[in-house]
Amino acid sequence: MNKVFVKDLLIVALLTATVGCGMTQKERFAKYTEAYKQADYCVAADSIFDKSGMCEISPEDVQPEKFNIDEQLNGGTSLFLADKTELSEKFFEKAAEEIHESLESSGILRGAAEVVANASVVDYNPMIMDGIYLHSYTLMNALAQNNKDEAKIQVNRAYNVQQKAVSEFKKEIQKQREENSKDIAQIQQEAKAANRKNIVDTMSKYKEFARWHGYANFVNPYVTYMSGLYFMTNGHSNSDYENASNYMKRVSGMVGRNKFVKQDLALANKLAAGKKRKIPATAWVIFENGLVANFEEFRIDLPIFIATNNVKTASLALPYPKLREAAYANISVSNGRKRVKTVLLADVDKMFIAEFKKKLPVVVTKAVTKLTLQTLAQAVAQSKFGDFGGIGMSAYSVATAGADTRSWHSLPKNVQLAKITKRGSHLQLKIGGQSYKVEVSKKGHSLVYVRVPVAGVAPVIHVLNL
Repeated sequence: MNKVFVKDLLIVALLTATVGCGMTQKERFAKYTEAYKQADYCVAADSIFDKSGMCEISPEDVQPEKFNIDEQLNGGTSLFLADKTELSEKFFEKAAEEIHESLESSGILRGAAEVVANASVVDYNPMIMDGIYLHSYTLMNALAQNNKDEAKIQVNRAYNVQQKAVSEFKKEIQKQREENSKDIAQIQQEAKAANRKNIVDTMSKYKEFARWHGYANFVNPYVTYMSGLYFMTNGHSNSDYENASNYMKRVSGMVGRNKFVKQDLALANKLAAGKKRKIPATAWVIFENGLVANFEEFRIDLPIFIATNNVKTASLALPYPKLREAAYANISVSNGRKRVKTVLLADVDKMFIAEFKKKLPVVVTKAVTKLTLQTLAQAVAQSKFGDFGGIGMSAYSVATAGADTRSWHSLPKNVQLAKITKRGSHLQLKIGGQSYKVEVSKKGHSLVYVRVPVAGVAPVIHVLNL
């Protein structure tokens, strides 16, 4: 065992032993989730930021830089749902800035960090889908403030983040593979075969996710659709309508069974070809339904070969995706003469699990190999430094035992879409057996945003002018 490696681990062990166990953070997220499920979004914001009266605070007084990205995202969502658009914009903008920096530094391999430090001592490493999805909220915040220029900026940012993420992901995966190879090279020869078997055994625990496949190149059809819808309803030139057509083509290729997407693609094509100049006053309904899968801690005991015929069992903690329920199968909207139901536009669970699955092989290899090295180092420390070494390495093991289960867990399970021609100044929504009268402008186009995280709670309904 490399003496420098042992020495470094001992230093980290003693430092890490002084850090708290992170229960405060877990408790805050538990309170946040409870309030969120009850549609009490201001209380949820208070919980995540550990500060009362968040909904009443002035946008000039918030300090989003004091919070981690996962807190910014979850807190920004609750403030958005509480109709505090200026406040939520502050947190989303800071999150977008930090995610951009993460992409620039190729730090996008979410899940690798927890093998060397638990969630209480490392920053949240955002998923690629986080950086793309948040622009749907920043776009709606801009529309809520009637800031069309900012809305266009958010559309372009969403596209750029997606393109950047695809290229950086490939680089990061290669980088992690090289680092894993270096770590494996440090393992004693007799332990390498066992390490390989432990990797295979750990991967087999995730075999139920083999059937999950995301959309190509991390594309989010919902965010892509919103970009196309923006250009279609705010077009001033042929190039705008061509952009709308291109975005709608991408979405149609992913969700070809969605009749509303097909209608919009046909409409965008006519606008781009100059065959149509005006769209009848229309309402588009976006339904964010249920709660996306979240991570739970998964533990597995693995045999580690300390030396020939000397085996020690060590426990490994990793995140494991857990599916959650949809609120409703769909909702419906009526203009007084016609009623239509929402249709699936984006399966957010699919994006979440597919991204996790793509990163899983390198993450598991890193986790298992680090556990092997850590266990070997603990044995060497005990041998070289006596009880002081053993206690130090044990403290390190305890402090780093927990898996990082953080995520943007307030996102919906899926996003659904409907569209209907407006007739008058109101629409009728039917959500979970209850009817809701929604006021809309007679002229122009409207975006009706509906959010229901759990069946039975009061829906959030925002009406935005497109």
